[in-house]
Formats: sequence, C-alpha cells, structure tokens
Amino acid sequence: MTEMHKEANACYEQCLEKDQDSILSLARPLDHGRLVLAQEIIKEAAQFMESYLDTAPSSPAQSADEMGDTDKPRPDSPMQQSSTLTDPGSSTQRAEDIVDNRTLLKEKLDRARKWILWQTISNEKVMYGPIGAFIEYVALIVQEKLTYLADSSSDNDLGRRLVLPSTKFDYNSSDTDDTMRIGMGLARANISDPIDDNCRRVSYDEVFAVLEAKRKGDDDGFKDAFKRLYMNAREMYQQQHNLRFAWGVTVSGRLVRVCHFGHDRAISSCHMDVSTPKGRRSFIKVLVNWSFCEESQLGRDPTMEYLHDLRCWQIACASEKGCMGEGADVNYYYFSTVRCHAERVFGRHTRCFLATDIMPTAVVSTTNPLITTVVIKDSWAFSKRNASDDGCDKVRSLNKIKEGLSAQAAAKDIIFPKIEAGGRVSFQRNGKWVEDNTDMVYGQGKLAKDNADTVHGPGKLAEKNTDTANEVGKAHSDDDPLFRAHRRIVMSPIGESLCSTKSVAEFVTVICDAMRCHSAFVDHCNILHRDISDNNILVVRSEGIARGMLIDFDNAIDLEQKERDDLNKVTGTLPYMSINNLSKSDVERTSLDDWESMLCLICWFATRGTISGKRREYEEFAKFPIAVWQHDSTNGMITAKESAFYSPELFRDFIVRYFKLEGDKGEESDLLKNLAFVLREYLFQNPDLTLDFHGTFKKRKHVEPARRELSIEELETDELDSLLNKIFPMVNPFKERAEKWREISKQLLAFTNVFWEKAMDLQKEANKANGNTAIGNIYQ
Repeated sequence: MTEMHKEANACYEQCLEKDQDSILSLARPLDHGRLVLAQEIIKEAAQFMESYLDTAPSSPAQSADEMGDTDKPRPDSPMQQSSTLTDPGSSTQRAEDIVDNRTLLKEKLDRARKWILWQTISNEKVMYGPIGAFIEYVALIVQEKLTYLADSSSDNDLGRRLVLPSTKFDYNSSDTDDTMRIGMGLARANISDPIDDNCRRVSYDEVFAVLEAKRKGDDDGFKDAFKRLYMNAREMYQQQHNLRFAWGVTVSGRLVRVCHFGHDRAISSCHMDVSTPKGRRSFIKVLVNWSFCEESQLGRDPTMEYLHDLRCWQIACASEKGCMGEGADVNYYYFSTVRCHAERVFGRHTRCFLATDIMPTAVVSTTNPLITTVVIKDSWAFSKRNASDDGCDKVRSLNKIKEGLSAQAAAKDIIFPKIEAGGRVSFQRNGKWVEDNTDMVYGQGKLAKDNADTVHGPGKLAEKNTDTANEVGKAHSDDDPLFRAHRRIVMSPIGESLCSTKSVAEFVTVICDAMRCHSAFVDHCNILHRDISDNNILVVRSEGIARGMLIDFDNAIDLEQKERDDLNKVTGTLPYMSINNLSKSDVERTSLDDWESMLCLICWFATRGTISGKRREYEEFAKFPIAVWQHDSTNGMITAKESAFYSPELFRDFIVRYFKLEGDKGEESDLLKNLAFVLREYLFQNPDLTLDFHGTFKKRKHVEPARRELSIEELETDELDSLLNKIFPMVNPFKERAEKWREISKQLLAFTNVFWEKAMDLQKEANKANGNTAIGNIYQ
C-alpha cells in the first residue's frame, strides 16, 4: 500500500464526518431570485423524470418490487396527484414549454435508468455512462428552462452555469504525471454551450468535483470510492491555484453521497438512493444548486482570475493597510509561475506565485515572459477571529521586522523578506463584502459550530502529513476555537527553492543565513518564527553567490505579546519538528526548538542530497533510519530523534554515516558534517551546563544522602513512583535548557557565523575558479 493510499485510508477511518446532510446547504443559492428558480427547476425535473420512468417500459428484472423500492409512490400518492407531467407525451403539458428537444431528454433518461433500475451491477466502468446521462438530463432541463425564460425576460443573467460530466471515464488527467485516474470529472459550462456526447476529457484544473463510482452498494463500496475521491481532491488542490475547498461525489451501487474537503475536515452527506424517487430528487437538487450557486460556493477564489487572452493570472491583494473591501485600496498583480503548490488535502494550502504589478500587454510565453519582482504567499493559517487580537498575524510580524531591522547595523549583511502589500482576503458575495475564512465557508449554522469544535484532518493525519502542523494535537486554547483566515502577502526579494543549491558550500551558506535571519528577528524584533522547514527557506542569488532568506510567518509569534498558551502550542513541519514540540510538552517553545528544527533539516537534506539534480530517489532514502522522522507514529518519531541525538556516537551511526555528499571536495563535506555535530553538541550536551541538563531523555537526579531520608509514614503510604520522585527527582533536560535559551542561542549563532563565513569563502573560490558572473536577481 502506497503512502497516498495509507493517507486516504487514515482520512476515512479517523477524519470523515459521515451522514451530515447540512453540507448540502453550502451550495444553496444565496440570491433569492435564483433560489426560487432553482427550486422550480428541481420540482419540474423530478416530476418529469418520475412521469417518464412510470410510463416507459421496463424489463421484469428491473421492476421496482424486485429492487425493494420502498420509497416509490403509490398511484394515488400526493406526488403522483400533484404532478403536472404525468403524460410526458402530451403536447399540452408544461414540459413542452420547458423542453424543446424531448427526444434528447428521453434518450438521457433511457440511459440513466440502466443505472437507476439495475438489480445487479457487474462492472464499475459501465456505471459512468448512465450516471453521466442522469447529470446531462438535469443540465438539459436547466438549459431549456433558462432559454425559455431568457426569451420572455429582460434579465439574461438568471443562471450561472451548467454542470456537465466528462464523457471520458476512468482516465488520466492531462495536467499531471501522476498515475491517479479520474472516474468522472464534473465541470462548469456556459448556459449556451451544447450538451452532446462529444468527448469531454476534463483535467484536474477544470473540474470543481470528481465523481467516483464503485459497484458495491455497501459501506465497503463507499469506503473504496471515498478513498479514490480523497486522492483526486489532493490533485485538484495541487493543480487549481484558486481552489479554496473541494467537492466530490461517491456512487456505491445506487447510493450517492456528496463529499466536501475543507482545510481540517472531510464531510459526507447521507446517501441518496436513486432507485427511489426521493433519492433521485435529492441528487437533482444537488446538481441544480451547483448550477445556480456562486463561484465561491463551488470552492473557487473570486479574487483570482485566469486571463485567457494573456495566458496569465490576475490576483488581487490588500494594500499596505491590510484590508480588502468597499472603499479599500486593492493592488493587482500578474503571474504565470507557481513556485509552491498546495500539495495536501488538509492544512494551510500554502501557494507561492512569482508576480509583477505591471499588467502584460502581449501574450505571456517562454519568449515573452513576465519580469517578476515579487513573491505572493497565499495561505490559510490558524488565526484569531479578530485580526487586531491576532498575535500570529504575519502582516504585523513582517511590518515589525521591516521597522526593527531597517536601522540595525547587524541587519546589513542578512537578507530578510520585505512586505510590499497584503492582509486578509475579502470578496463580494451576494452583493456584500465578506472576509474569506472558515466561518464564511461553513456558514452560520450547525456546520460552523461543528468546525469550531473540530480538529480533524491535521490533528489525526499530521503523523502521516508533511504539511504544516500547527496541526498536531492542540492547535488552539479552549477559548479560541479552530479558525483559519485566508491571507495573502506580497513580498520581495524573489528566491528559489532550497532544493536548488548547486554545491554543499551553497547549502551551508543558505541554511546559516536562514538562522542568522532567525536570530535577528528574535534579538531586534522579538519575533519567534516557530516553523523552520525547507519550504520556508529560499535561495537568493546575487553576483554569483547563493544566500539564504527565512520566510513564512504563519506560525510566528510576537514575544512582546506572548501568552503562555501560545508558547505551548505545537507548531512546525514534519519531519523537522523538535522533540519538545512533538512531545506536546508543557515546556515553553523557545528559540532552541527552531535551532533543533534546523539541525533536523540539515540531517534530512544531507541524507537525501544537498545538490540539485543529484538527490537520492525517495525509495532509496526511505530505507535509512532517518525516514521514520516523517512516516512513523508520533511516539516513533520522538523515540527515533531521542536516540539519534542522545550521543555523538549514536548521531554518527544513525544519521551522519548516511549523508550523501557529492564530489571530491572534502573540505565542503567536512564543513557540513562538522556543522551538524556542533549544533547537536551545543543543543543536547552543552559543555557550559551541568550533566543534569544534558541528553534527550528525562532522567532521575541524584541528591545528597541526607535528603533521601524518609519517614516510616511516608514509606508505608506513598506509592512507588512518589517515593522514587522524593529520593531521585525527575529532571527534564528540555525544561532546564529552556530557561537558558538566550545564552545557548548566542553560542549557536556564534558557531553558525563561523561556518557561514567559511562557506561564503568556498563559494567565492569556486566562482573565481569557474569564471562565473552574476546570476539570478535580487530585489532589495
């Protein structure tokens, strides 16, 4: 079983909230006029379908009695009596006004009934054609109704879209190299687009939902369909840069469920049994509501638009004042290059775009590229509902860094991100400006309350997930329920991925630069980063030299406004989280946790390979002991790190011996190894601290003999653990070291500066030997 399949299985077993019909309300049209029209179409489409199914001939094997159709109305039931379409062949019925092409409608229903009325289903692939015909039938009803009304009304903006299925089934998407297959894609179409059987093979960047069908109509069938849906949702997030959440549909036999994938939870509706009129009507309602709801209700971000004529994206960002809305200044940027994709179903969905504020005048291409000057970071981080109370607000953090370092001489030789614009994202929804956050996504009803009490996806999947992890364990204190705000920040200069380093010397320079930045943020701005990871370190090239820049302040905290709960939160990214952090310890997180994360990152990259194009394949890397830092249980990760960092001998045997250091440049290789050994020693066996402060495990402290004397009463009444604690008190080395974090951090920075200077010299020597000139660009 692959890691992806394990992750999908864990989501189903631990994170899925089943039988929540309230999820269907998220697509209910907000505009009253469209809502009324949608309800009308739902009623008429359901009535016409039932009328036709009642009158159309069916084989004995497809009779309702044999299928156990307990929901089928009797001939004298209210549904039958109230139907205006009991004679679908009559030219006097209202359906004649709604549907111009009755033959096409009947053809769709004839195909759909093979799924609706099948007694047994032997092949999953043959299910998709009839399911697609059902969806196309609804699209025809919507189209003809709107065409009829448009001819008799001056309002031509009654409907928003048609929902059409792909006519290619169980296929590979053209926009991914992954072997994952799409069962059926559901895509938007214009109201006037023809509904025909021409091959529609929609890709991940076009669908708003994926439908996965399984033959079995039991829980196993639903589980298998949901797991495939989960994996498809992951691809949707990666390919669609403006996707805020994802929809999906599972079909197990004749049971249809609608699924919703948010940032922290997966939800499925109750099943809709399409072998019954009630189930068919419910599915029709879903499809019609998707046709009339707003784009934001389908998961798309209205503040981002792909400009087809120019082949680039336009994205709106808040001004320096940090707000978007009526009367607020909004800056527009343009991009075609995506530096970082949202690669996970759960989490912050971080994306980074290289952009410019100058709108292109010609089609963007390889021969006419955009000249990018800024990087835009788009993410959904945990936040306070009131932005002014949010101590982790990264706009505030970046502004404080800009002010705090501008006059510092120590900052002249470091590269740090400079904020150009940004803040929380807002857009117009049903004519009103709203802030984009999880409260807005889930509405004000039961789902919103449930979301405030839920830590599902990240809390339970982070052990298998490399996404951010604010996400492991307690994400917020009890008085601050789970809440994410959509933020967008524009920064300069532009950098490259940490994976782009071309030598060991470059890698050492970049990571040392990152921690020099980190120390400056703490010392001069009182900002603690709390998420040292490969995604948060960029390579900035100038005059042939690779430098490092620390970015991403989603988890950063202002130490001047800190609360104890904030400093005890679990933050960071697997596999780089510190032991103290992974353990969910009550010991305050300090700068030392970030230094330990940097040590973990060095070990991880050195084992995988630090030189671009020469890294180990994952299959080879997964065989080494360090791989458990990402793919074991939390306790397994903790034990592995405690053992690896316990002593220099174990560190050498478990970690350093597997470093992949290319070439014959022994000086560079020794530089990286020595840096790793020095960081380990001063973090876990600091020579300036007593032995009680050494190590990675809790241990018992020896006391003077006179203090070991216990009374007879104590010996008779105390439990063994209590007696041991009195004789040999427990010592937590992390707690003791946390009290001296400033002194230890200064030592670590001093050593880092030495290694940084040496790595810089090696880069300069290499450039001089190779005759290199300035490459890349940097925007100060």
